[in-house]
Amino acid sequence: MAAADTTPARARRRSASRLLAAQVGYQLRLLVRSPIASFATLVIPLMVLLAVNLLYTGTRLRARGDIPFAQFFTPAMVAFAVVNACYMAVISSTTLARDEGILKRIRSTPLPPWLYMAGRIGSAALVAIVAAIVVVAVGSAVYGFQVVWSGLPAAILTLAVAIFCFCALGLAVTVLVPAADSALPIAWGTILPLCFISDVFQPIDNAPRWLRAIASFFPLRPFADDLERIFNPVAGSTTPSWPHLGILAAWGIVAAAFALLTFRWEPGRKSHGESPSRHPRTFAPQRLRELLEARGDRVATRRPKKLGLGARSAAPRPVGARTLVKPSIAERIVGPAPAEDSSVPPDPGAAPPATSSPARSQRAASRTALSAPPFAGTGNGARRRSRV
Repeated sequence: MAAADTTPARARRRSASRLLAAQVGYQLRLLVRSPIASFATLVIPLMVLLAVNLLYTGTRLRARGDIPFAQFFTPAMVAFAVVNACYMAVISSTTLARDEGILKRIRSTPLPPWLYMAGRIGSAALVAIVAAIVVVAVGSAVYGFQVVWSGLPAAILTLAVAIFCFCALGLAVTVLVPAADSALPIAWGTILPLCFISDVFQPIDNAPRWLRAIASFFPLRPFADDLERIFNPVAGSTTPSWPHLGILAAWGIVAAAFALLTFRWEPGRKSHGESPSRHPRTFAPQRLRELLEARGDRVATRRPKKLGLGARSAAPRPVGARTLVKPSIAERIVGPAPAEDSSVPPDPGAAPPATSSPARSQRAASRTALSAPPFAGTGNGARRRSRV
């Protein structure tokens, strides 16, 4: 009985693992098919590594145990590659998928949303690991970077915590990005200044204390410092720095909580010049405001329009009522009588026309107008057609 109960659970776990692997593979294929994403994630850190190490060839850092510049700069470029793959790539790809409606369609499928986002994070982690390996390999082959193998477990632990931290930060920043065309400027604008003050592009041993204190508050400097210390064969340490790992974990947990509470799957509204909403459509005040606006629009369409100053409202005519035609109109429709037509000679044997009062003549003309067929014409032509 116990074995029968555990079989469906194992099948569900196996199915979830297959779905997760499929999502990771799908995201990796998207990255490979996008030249811009591949260039920004893998090529830019290598270009910076080769260019800066070439400029500082033969330079040694006395404050860090008289090590070569490449021994400092290669771990710094590892940190930059991880941030590039986990922070900037997650912001740009997730915002683009949201604006194109991919996230909205994914949420309407049977695929669990957490599996889709886990696939995105897993693919970013794999790309970050590959980028770190490539940077270390190029630094060792070209500039003589020395790998401290005893510090490899501490480096792997630091990489894992940093990947979680920067992926969570990337998802949190997507909530603040209004559109996909502003994703990369916001990503570079938030991370590039930190690279200059966080021991990434250059050592800040001689920087002011307040600047180093500000840089230590953000997660990039603890991450870079840990990698540089682990791979320093002279004055370094092969054990992880638990305070630095605590800073990275705290930033990651806060960013993940913020993303879970405020992440939106639908694109922002851009019609009629309206700025995109920064809140999810399930946010209660936003939804209430939309309902009130829709109700106001319905009431406005049902309300009758007000008449102008010179307009007069026409009274409804009863059903079956007959409209009286003025005598002048009736005479124009029917035409003159035969006795009044000068083109027809009078009949000598005919009796003289009977005289009647003006009121009786008007009533007779009205009855004649009502009984006349439509489009009967006027004048002599109408009388001639009636004779034919």
